[in-house]
Order: sequence, then C-alpha cells, then structure tokens
Amino acid sequence: MVKNIYRYKGCRYSELEVKLVDDFKAGSFFQQDDPDYKINEFKNEIYWVSKYLKMIRLIRDGPDGLISINPEGVRFLNTQVLEEGKLENLEQLIEIRTYLNTFELKLDPIVVSYRQLTQADKGKVDRTLSSFYCSKDLDIQDFVRHKMERFDDKSICRSYLILDRENSDDENFCILGFFALALKILTVDQNKLNRKQKRDMNLLREQEGIPSYFIAQLGKNDMFKYNFKGKYLLDEAVNIVYDCIGLLGGTIVWLEANKEADSVVKFYKNNKFIELQSEMQEDGVERIQMIKYLNRE
Repeated sequence: MVKNIYRYKGCRYSELEVKLVDDFKAGSFFQQDDPDYKINEFKNEIYWVSKYLKMIRLIRDGPDGLISINPEGVRFLNTQVLEEGKLENLEQLIEIRTYLNTFELKLDPIVVSYRQLTQADKGKVDRTLSSFYCSKDLDIQDFVRHKMERFDDKSICRSYLILDRENSDDENFCILGFFALALKILTVDQNKLNRKQKRDMNLLREQEGIPSYFIAQLGKNDMFKYNFKGKYLLDEAVNIVYDCIGLLGGTIVWLEANKEADSVVKFYKNNKFIELQSEMQEDGVERIQMIKYLNRE
C-alpha cells in the first residue's frame, strides 16, 4: 500500500483499493476457493491497514481527496529501495518496522464484555469482530469472528474485548485484544507432585481435580500488536478472576501454552505463572499447563 501511494505521489482510496485487489488477483490462486469471500476479506484488510497508517500519521488525506505520505514519511522512504519487486531484504524490513514503531499511537483502552458489546448496533459489532486479525494463531482469530457468540450463549466461557476509545468511530470499534475466561477442573496426578505443590494447591488425599479459573483464550489484534502490551491483557484477565474469587473463593488461575512456543511460555513465566505439567492433546500439540496462586498476591 505504502509503495503504491509513494510511487504515484498520492492517489484516491478507491483507486488504491482497485489497484491492490487487481494485484491480489494476479498473485494468488483464490479463484479455486470462494473468490468473493476472499476479495471482501482482502478489502477489509486494506481498510484497516489504511486506517492504521493514518492513526500513526504516516499517510494523510489531502484537501484534494488524495491520500499522500506525510513529509517525514517521504524523507524516510526516499532512503529505502521501493522497487516493483518484493521487499526481500530482511535488514530493510526490520528498519521499516522500527521506523513505523517510532510513531506514537495514542490509545485509550477499556475492557468490555462480549455481552456489553452486543448492545451496540449489530452491523457495527459484526464489522468490529471481523477486524480482529491474529496471523500467528488462526484458531484465536476464528474464535473471535465466529465462535464467541455461541460459547457465550452456552456459558462455556465469558469473553472480554479490549477496545480503544481514542480511535474508534461511528462505523467501527478498534479491538486491541481479547481474552476468554472459564471455570474448569485442573486435573493433576498427585504421584507426580511434591509435598510443597500439594500444600500450595490445598489438595485432599486422593483428590485429582481442582475447581479453578481458566484463561481459555488470550490474544492481541495484529494491527496493534506493536503498540499494545500483552501484559495489559493478562492483568485485566487476572483482575476479573480476583473479582470472582471475592464472590466464590478459590486460589488458582491457570492456562495452557504450546510447549514449542518459547516466547509465549517465557511471557507467562515473567508474569508469575509456574509450569505445572504438560500433556499431548488430541490435536497432536503438546501443551504446558501453567498456574498462578492468587492468594499470594
């Protein structure tokens, strides 16, 4: 997108969209699988990328109706190699990302339950949920877009979204991230636990299941992943669990993380979650169960 605006020294959004969609058609095999859906999905991505670039003031709308790159951005892009071919220089990509991260994006996050969100206009809610992108975990993306309502209706879990009041508008809310909480039995094998672990969990003799609070889902929106910290998400999830503990009791909150995802496991450990055990699950992925004792906070 930036390359096209830079190359033509400004263009109208409608013209840019047509150009990008045509390029997308030429460079993909989407014709074989629901082309209308994929084109609409791609147009939605174009809209949100454009909105984000305006938020960080890299591009702007001119009085003549043309989108252009602001002077600071032009000076930076003049130092880059923006040819017709793909950007394949890793150092250049890192430099561009670092530059984009220097723009200060003002955010005003607020935690809203899914049920609260549904009190808004349905069209706005649907557009908002469809704007959640999580390229590293498409299951999380699919949950937000298509499964959140069903899981809430069946009381399987309760979902919460972090919305940005600063950049939301009449058409869309901006989703920074979301998490889902549930009540779930944590199953343990006492033979594999030491005395301290048993004492910390308040386990009775022969007890194998601990009623506890479970962070079922947690993820950031790709659009804001460099501007919004995952710690904020996790802290807000734990704060809600504290409220539940005040009403119902309990001491443990836990979650599962892919054992191979070192950075994810490290993130939870840095936030005082302790590795308990791991198991191979039905989808063939080995996941670590990590717990946090909230009575120690």
